[in-house]
Amino acid sequence: MKKTFSFLNGFASGVVIGGLVMLLFTPDSGEGVRASIREKLINLKDEINLAAQQKRVELESELSRLREG
Repeated sequence: MKKTFSFLNGFASGVVIGGLVMLLFTPDSGEGVRASIREKLINLKDEINLAAQQKRVELESELSRLREG
């Protein structure tokens, strides 16, 4: 439990520090950064949805094969 808490504490600290460093040293405006993050999140969401659809097709195919055999 102690190791998990220590890991989560370090992870959260790293996220906060990384975010602050990004905001301080970014060459783009705030709106540009927000647009970039929004675009990356949309792309990530699309990739996750595509992977989920592909896995669903794969699992349904495997289930059909197991039911037949």
